[in-house]
Amino acid sequence: MRLPEIVQDTGITQLNPVQKKALETRFIENSANLVVSSPTGSGKTLIAELAALECVRKGKKVVYTCPLRALASEHYQTFKKYEKMGLKIALSIGDYDSSDRWLERYDIIVTSYEKLDSLMRHKATFIPFVGLLIADEIHLIDSDRGAILETIISRFKHLFPHVQIIGLSATIPNMDEIAKWLGAERVESNWRPTKLIKGVYFDGIIETTEGTIEVKAEEKTPTMQICDYELSNGHNALVFVNTRKGAEAEAERLRRITRAYINKDELNELAEDIEHALEIPTKQCKRLAACFRDGVAFHHAGLVKKQRDIVEQAFKSNKIRVIVATPTLALGVNLPADTVVIRDMTRYGVNGIVNIPVREYIQMAGRAGRPTYSKEGLAVIIAKDLSEKQSYWETYINGIPEKVYSQLGFEPVLRMQTLASIAIGFTPTKQKLEEFFMNTFYAFQHGELDTIMRQAQSIINDLIDMGFVLISGSKLIATEIGRRVSELYIDPLSAYRMMDAMKNRTMGTLGIIYMLVDTEEMKPYLSARRKEEVDLWRSAYLHEKEIGIDIASIGYEHYNFIDKYKTTLLFNDWIEEMHEDDIMSKYNIAPGILRQKLQNMDWLIYSAIELAKISNTKRYIPTLNYLRRRMQYGVKEELLPLVELKGIGRVRARRLFNHSIKSLAQLKRMPVQKIADVVGPGVAASLKKQLGEKVDAKKIKNRQRRIIDFK
Repeated sequence: MRLPEIVQDTGITQLNPVQKKALETRFIENSANLVVSSPTGSGKTLIAELAALECVRKGKKVVYTCPLRALASEHYQTFKKYEKMGLKIALSIGDYDSSDRWLERYDIIVTSYEKLDSLMRHKATFIPFVGLLIADEIHLIDSDRGAILETIISRFKHLFPHVQIIGLSATIPNMDEIAKWLGAERVESNWRPTKLIKGVYFDGIIETTEGTIEVKAEEKTPTMQICDYELSNGHNALVFVNTRKGAEAEAERLRRITRAYINKDELNELAEDIEHALEIPTKQCKRLAACFRDGVAFHHAGLVKKQRDIVEQAFKSNKIRVIVATPTLALGVNLPADTVVIRDMTRYGVNGIVNIPVREYIQMAGRAGRPTYSKEGLAVIIAKDLSEKQSYWETYINGIPEKVYSQLGFEPVLRMQTLASIAIGFTPTKQKLEEFFMNTFYAFQHGELDTIMRQAQSIINDLIDMGFVLISGSKLIATEIGRRVSELYIDPLSAYRMMDAMKNRTMGTLGIIYMLVDTEEMKPYLSARRKEEVDLWRSAYLHEKEIGIDIASIGYEHYNFIDKYKTTLLFNDWIEEMHEDDIMSKYNIAPGILRQKLQNMDWLIYSAIELAKISNTKRYIPTLNYLRRRMQYGVKEELLPLVELKGIGRVRARRLFNHSIKSLAQLKRMPVQKIADVVGPGVAASLKKQLGEKVDAKKIKNRQRRIIDFK
């Protein structure tokens, strides 16, 4: 299949300027590396698709890797259309402790950065057959996860120099550095499918790159004024604010405007799904549903996946008109809008309030413009005074984005990657380790290896002290447990702390939870407020034996103990069945964040079990297994038999238990009508079916209705 046929089979009749420029480099015919730097929505993905099709035609596999699971799922759907051409497409974003041998059967594999890194650690058998690596959002080499992407690319460069590498990126000033590092052709363009008009709002006027817009209205806030003006012109809007609480408050204010521009009837059913995304709705669930019914939603990491999916789809279909989001949405799924309003140009950093980077502004502003519906998009910054207005014009509208720098020197990541390289036999000597680092973007940028090699040597010494690496002559050899730590995809320091605790402490459930919290993966810990500290220390002393630590002599090894202990109590309250609303209030944590922490905790418990198997601490395995199940469901141990059933969560299980239904045997003996009185006829019928008994849910409902009518 030659290139013209490939283009034709994709349904594309005309290539845009960015795509034409890419094809002119003849990177496909020459299997050359390529870096494409252009705005959001400029068709970069199609360039990668065409290269992928040609690679598969030559009998090689393609890996497409990107920063987020949601993005990976989105790109997987993009590639799925090629299944009609006989290609096999796979999505691999889950289990980090697997080589996923099934991937051998697929032509194009879509992954996240972390999953691809994990697959390489497990020596996935398809890797040597990869002919093309597509690194989406390659500029994120400068992010907190950038070292993972940099290491993946460096490994491919070092181990498989024949592999073609394509990097896709937003516009950044030193893209030529990345291109030179990869030995790649470079395509740089500012072309967008929709024209981007940038502007700054102050005192009822938006001064833009195309003129001025007057939006003065009766509304109280600038955001309300801009949204009312844009909605009245048939547009929708994305509003970016700097905190989750700010997003919720702004969405509630905007309800009075958006409700005039929506069909409320078509939102009610979706709003019900949002409100009942959890077994028992929290205050946040109810708040989001109420906003949604009026045509506006907030969007942040505190939402659970089902809620995010509903909000995003409703916005794409124009059922809701405004989303108020934190900046993470700008880095996530494809969600363009007619208008982008950036309310907050600052955020809280380590040293207090700081201005957001220009790169972040470009990401948010780039969401403005919906190619299918409009020819232009408007991105507006809100200024509080004339001085801010002038500053925003100079810094952001006319400003240059920051350069991208390697983050490989970040110690926790360097520690993980050094052990991984040794464990997979990639760098069996110090010389090989140095050769590997020579292939990194870090070495390319800095032009020297002394600094990072000093760090690496220090890390190797630490890994030897931890028992994860041995030196035999000139060789670096990972021990059995060192290889397992690498496969488990956790920080070696976290693994060492867990093994040390299981060997040297006598711990109850609270102590085991503290051991799991005291890891790099559980950061950031919940911050203990000053007024809480006395009560937290008192609680810690009361539970000293269960924790297994001499509280009075806590040293540097338990730095931030009180924050870790507060985080420990959060997980303990969860398994003690505290209501989510109470957890949210007590710990100032949203359902989505709680679920993220629970996912991390699940992986850490699994890792602790695996480490216990090979480190002579098997005595903790039964307790860890029970704890894992309790964490999964948020229940006391007595409810574990009941929550194994589909449709039974922590709340329904407790209801059944309180009605003396405490086991599956009792549940099987209990008449279905009595179960229906506790959990409802539909759930009761489902439970009986799972236990092998056929029942008619309609008959149960009719019986209950007759009883109610009689009463």
